[in-house]
Amino acid sequence: MSAMGDLVFALPAVEALRREQPQASIEWLVEDKHANLLKNCPFLDKLHIFPRQDFQGLKGIFTFFKYLKHLKELGKFDVIFDLQGNAKSALQLVALESQYKIGGDKRVLREYAHCFHHHNVKWSQEEHRSTRDLKIIKYGFPGLEIGHSVKWDVSSKSIRKAQAENLCLLHTSTSLYGQDKDWGEENWIALARAIRTKKSVALLHTPDVREKVERIAKEANVPLAPETPTIEDLIYLLDHSELLISTDSGPAHIAALRGNQVIALFGPTNSTVYAPPAFNNNLKILSAGNQDFPKRRNRKHISPLMQEIKVNDVLRSIEY
Repeated sequence: MSAMGDLVFALPAVEALRREQPQASIEWLVEDKHANLLKNCPFLDKLHIFPRQDFQGLKGIFTFFKYLKHLKELGKFDVIFDLQGNAKSALQLVALESQYKIGGDKRVLREYAHCFHHHNVKWSQEEHRSTRDLKIIKYGFPGLEIGHSVKWDVSSKSIRKAQAENLCLLHTSTSLYGQDKDWGEENWIALARAIRTKKSVALLHTPDVREKVERIAKEANVPLAPETPTIEDLIYLLDHSELLISTDSGPAHIAALRGNQVIALFGPTNSTVYAPPAFNNNLKILSAGNQDFPKRRNRKHISPLMQEIKVNDVLRSIEY
């Protein structure tokens, strides 16, 4: 429902469901934050938006109950798969009607979400998130298999193909919720300086982190990437560039899912579980030598595990 990476993890299983059930009506309930990622997805018949940003103040309470009424009016579904597995998705399940509500392993789900399922699917703690999502859907449709990139046509009104071709894109920023995944400005500057001698380098950016990215670009003497005002623009840029180097982030997950070349830097998150879904050797993972993941992440400070990844490690992974 929410994080961009989690949506990407689920897409291979949902695409497999469409191939298995071409006549089915497949609908996806998603939070408003990253709904645009799924807006033009061709194997979905309908998108329902959880308008979380509208639930503010007294008016938000009224909007919230109006939203629950809307869910009840959708009618009875043949089956509902809960791939989120927490209180937020449990709230939706209370209002939605189906004889079969299927979710994840009750041993690991948070906030008693398993209490709102008719069936819970067991999995291992070390299984990849895409594999977990596939297992949930396979409970209802055992024949499903995933094994190739998930891609559909996108266009951009603001980016020309020639602007993106042969670019090595660096995604140097993190979300406020994941600052422990940051690799540090000094590392990005050194990497950009080294790559620019052999490749065209550009830095991805969004308005909220532009100041930081501009600082890195100035020090490394490399340009910013073309602006990506929409998710479609970002996808178009990723699809037509040569390589993306990024930390564990939404752009890395999208690019790898679509079969693009990605080098992903992993520190405080377990790449065995949370690496971008990738196919045909299009993804390289670089991680700390000591993968002793913290039980409780300090999301406001750079993780020491990120600092174990050296610039030369990344350079050796690039095929010049």
